[in-house]
Amino acid sequence: MKLLNDRHLFWDTDVASINSEKHKQAIIERVIERGTWEQFKELVENYGRNEIIKAIKNARYFTDKTMHFVSGYFSIPLKDLKCYSYKQSSPTPYL
Repeated sequence: MKLLNDRHLFWDTDVASINSEKHKQAIIERVIERGTWEQFKELVENYGRNEIIKAIKNARYFTDKTMHFVSGYFSIPLKDLKCYSYKQSSPTPYL
């Protein structure tokens, strides 16, 4: 995958040690949260919608903006996202 060579996305990882099948959850989360539109399209092309939807549902953290984007783009109800349920169960106190 071409996107694995992007140092912007994988700045904290030795790219040579990334296995695109073994580490697909982490790759999908990283590209969705920090990648460009072109990288997002490459991700969908490489893994397919079903694998990406499964990874999105199991992700432990996305920003609110990303959660709403993937929810709308893939037609996933927010309540089906693990990261949404986690945020709802531990709200940040107002200071």
